[in-house]
Amino acid sequence: MYEDTEKFVDMDFEQNVRKAAYHLWEDDGRPFGKEKDYWFRAIEMLMAERADDKAAGAASKDGSAK
Repeated sequence: MYEDTEKFVDMDFEQNVRKAAYHLWEDDGRPFGKEKDYWFRAIEMLMAERADDKAAGAASKDGSAK
């Protein structure tokens, strides 16, 4: 069963979420019991960056096509 679900998991993205969540948590003084809050903040932050990258890529493609 694990092999079936593995193809839907972006391991690099998950590792980036781990790192970002850890750094956010550290920057806030390592508060106890807030793991999920930092995990979801990291996901939101990285998804926003990913969307910005896609938008910038689309804009540069549109500009170079003219």
